[in-house]
Amino acid sequence: MDLLRLAVGWVAVVVVTLLGFSVLFLVFKGRIDLKYLIGDVNGDASMSRFQLLIFTFVIALSFLYLVTSPQAKGFPEVPANVLILMGISGSSYLVSKGIDRPNGTDKPADTPDHPRSANGPGAS
Repeated sequence: MDLLRLAVGWVAVVVVTLLGFSVLFLVFKGRIDLKYLIGDVNGDASMSRFQLLIFTFVIALSFLYLVTSPQAKGFPEVPANVLILMGISGSSYLVSKGIDRPNGTDKPADTPDHPRSANGPGAS
């Protein structure tokens, strides 16, 4: 059983490493745009997006460590506090996304085809 756990751990490390390198390669080639990864539609940094990104990686890596550790006796139970914190982090991101969105669109307010532009609503 320990050999199987070790093999699964190494396979997981290899898969995550290959996935990470492929994403980095695609970012380097310009096929993946990270411009809005932690920024809003205006390009400003978004603390809620950054928090959700970091917190998700921390929880995922901690969970992977618990599953593949030699002392693991099966699938670990996720504490309610962790689920509550994930919910708070996700909901803060959704609330900030709703606040950042002017009139239900994903366009910044200074674009020409936005109703709040200098030309006014319906102007052509």
